[in-house]
Amino acid sequence: MRKPTLLVVDDQPANIQVLHQIFKADHEVYMATSGEQALAFCASQLPDLILLDVIMPGMSGHQVCSQLKSDVRTRDIPVIFVTGHSNPKDETEGLRLGAVDFIPKPVNASIVRARVHVQLMLRQSLRQVQDLNETLEERVEQRTSELQQALLELRQSQDDLAHSEARATLSTLIASVSHELGTPLGNGRMVASTLAQQTQAMVQELRSGQLKRSALDAYVGQVSDGVGLLERNLERAVELLGNFRQVAADQASEQRRVFSLSTVVGEILHSLSPSLKHQPHRIEVDIADDIVMDSQPGALGQIIINLVNNAYLHAFEGRAHGVLTIGAQLDADQVTLTVADNGIGMSPELLDKLFEPFFSTKIGKGGTGLGMAIVQNLVSKALGGRVSVVSTMAQGTRFELVFPRVLPG
Repeated sequence: MRKPTLLVVDDQPANIQVLHQIFKADHEVYMATSGEQALAFCASQLPDLILLDVIMPGMSGHQVCSQLKSDVRTRDIPVIFVTGHSNPKDETEGLRLGAVDFIPKPVNASIVRARVHVQLMLRQSLRQVQDLNETLEERVEQRTSELQQALLELRQSQDDLAHSEARATLSTLIASVSHELGTPLGNGRMVASTLAQQTQAMVQELRSGQLKRSALDAYVGQVSDGVGLLERNLERAVELLGNFRQVAADQASEQRRVFSLSTVVGEILHSLSPSLKHQPHRIEVDIADDIVMDSQPGALGQIIINLVNNAYLHAFEGRAHGVLTIGAQLDADQVTLTVADNGIGMSPELLDKLFEPFFSTKIGKGGTGLGMAIVQNLVSKALGGRVSVVSTMAQGTRFELVFPRVLPG
């Protein structure tokens, strides 16, 4: 393992020899008898630490330190002043210029060895943190590249399905995926920003000579935790986009067929029963068995699911025994499907925003704000119909969906 390199700068050879004897066994010790020699040495080789005399002919130690800290190549080298003059003003000025410590002459071997060891450990730790930060940037870049590739595949999937019967449904799915991606990507950006700020603060503390080992240990732990969190969030984002490709394929395969409306609604409600059976509310169905449709049962199923979930999440809040009624009437070749609840109702202000994407009074509490926008798109685009809603505060809400019994085309 490479020995740490020290540069001892003092105009008195005897002082240099003392420090050389203390450190020669475990360090590579270089010597300079003037400030000019010290700067020339640093121009060709960067030591790990500099032991610098304060009072020297020509350039003083303060002047040497000032030049070292003004050069981007040498500003991070720890400088310890070694002086025979106990002057608080000199010490204050040295710290202001960027020195990390002061050691009085004549030096005590144990003290000077311990202080140099601490500063070398801090410098090594800083390098490790910088390496970790660079690795973090590489990981972020790699994950970003993967996300960009996944987004390209997502756009290609959208283009391939542009002329299919599932186009409207896919548009809402894309909106849902994009919305869901906001959480992991937002978390990843926040973690990266926090790590950058913490690194900058750590560098400032190191340069000021005020960094404590406990603070450094805590920082390294924070960086390690942050890297793990960042990777998990980016992997989650990649997973979301990967899952979308399967959902898109399922939607693309949706076919129209002839079906009994009451049978399909019954099957949908049966599939929902495991998640609804623990609720005190009930669903009543009033649909004649002779309403036979030639349409898309997949789109109809998604509509029913969203309306049921909307009622249980919003309409029955604070209610002990809510009732949701699903009915249908056939008029010539038009089907009118109604979904009505006896819930809390909606104010005119909420009603005006009901079909806006991402609008919900339950964002973060089980609501995504996409349910009603999906319903509107499916009714109008997939089923070729229209949807309307009326609501009265404290009395309930009624959705009316009108669509052709036989899907055109």
